[in-house]
Amino acid sequence: MATSASTTQLGQPHTIVIGGGWAGLTAAVKLAHHGCKVTLLESARQLGGRARRVAFAQNRVDNGQHLLLGAYTETLEIMRFLGIRLDEKFLRHSLQLKLRDPKGKDVVLKAPRLPAPLHLFIALLSCSGLSLKERLCAIQFGFRLFMHGFILPDDLPVQELLLRYRQPESLIKKFWSPLCLAIMNTPADDASAHVFIRVLHDSFRDDARFSDLLFARADLGSLLPDPAMEYIEARQGSIKLGQKVTGLIIEGDQIKGVQLDEQELMADHVILATTANACHQLINGHRALRLLGSQLGQFTYEPICTIYLQYPAEVTTGEHMVGLLGGHGQWLFDRRIYKQPGLMAVVISSAGPHMALDNNRLIKRIQCELATHYPDWPAPLDTMVIREKRATFSCHAGINQIRPECKTPVQGLWLAGDYTNTGYPATLEGAVRSGLECARHITETVPSPSKNQ
Repeated sequence: MATSASTTQLGQPHTIVIGGGWAGLTAAVKLAHHGCKVTLLESARQLGGRARRVAFAQNRVDNGQHLLLGAYTETLEIMRFLGIRLDEKFLRHSLQLKLRDPKGKDVVLKAPRLPAPLHLFIALLSCSGLSLKERLCAIQFGFRLFMHGFILPDDLPVQELLLRYRQPESLIKKFWSPLCLAIMNTPADDASAHVFIRVLHDSFRDDARFSDLLFARADLGSLLPDPAMEYIEARQGSIKLGQKVTGLIIEGDQIKGVQLDEQELMADHVILATTANACHQLINGHRALRLLGSQLGQFTYEPICTIYLQYPAEVTTGEHMVGLLGGHGQWLFDRRIYKQPGLMAVVISSAGPHMALDNNRLIKRIQCELATHYPDWPAPLDTMVIREKRATFSCHAGINQIRPECKTPVQGLWLAGDYTNTGYPATLEGAVRSGLECARHITETVPSPSKNQ
């Protein structure tokens, strides 16, 4: 049975957004603001995609621990647009990284409140846990990037770039590699130098506040999915959960709608705001999208594991975030800031030997690693492991050559998602920017919304 839901009587087009992650929600919000008729379809029973809330004991946590940067300008702006009070929802700190070493040689980087990029050079010069030679080499690396406008003639693995810039192996191991893995979720020996340098440029070059660390005081669902749903539905938009799109309706080279099991839903525009893998499955078999399908078929993916450990309420690291060197665990977050005292989140980015461990063995391994840094901690009261096997696309060297634009060869069919050609790695900022780009293209030929929208 076909359901007609095309252009409205007022001339505003009907857009179907497939996917209720941050890219799809951003696009739907902006379209609703512009007065467009929007239907958002999400196959899961909740919004948020790979950045959503989950239950753990009596707590609400995230499916993966996230950290925002001051450089996430579009993400922060869409939250402001939705009425989120950033000063209430986030604790903002100037750049401060502490990487704990089991041998006691911790690396501590603190950026002073000085203009960029001076703040970074001072932070590197005063960084403890690095030798004078290592600090000078890191400064030289940053200075050369700055003098060349953060532009590289060709893409190459981050590891190779660092060696070209004569970064010592010891510095790469205890500073650059952990930083690259945290930014890219891809190991330095494979990660794209172009994307890595793009993030460094946006975070450190123009505004010192762009390198600030923003720790959310609430779960991710309350930061964008919940207010976005309220905004969309208040403007006659429709959000349907548990709705899996099984196919696209394309006539000639124009989108006509989507297939939902036995139902057809018609539209003027369709935004595929899914993962690259899910998008590939939907477009497969359509002649006009054959080249796009070939691009998406080349994507590979990286996992992220988050281990939650509930300790007695008095247990604390004394810091919001700590890097962990020499073990499986890479970053430790103390969730006291979420009003969840004693709850710790340990993040393991990308693939590695931990993937061969079952949850019980992985938890025991992480407990042992934490005990080397915090020997006075008791055993945790409760634990949970969340494995996102395809958490991000693999941001390897040359990835930008296969990342698609938001516009497809099919008229009215658009792509949104962090994997599209945003220049960013798989981050919330990349997802939000892709959603904004789709909405901008669709609304270019649509009359502006009335003032009371």
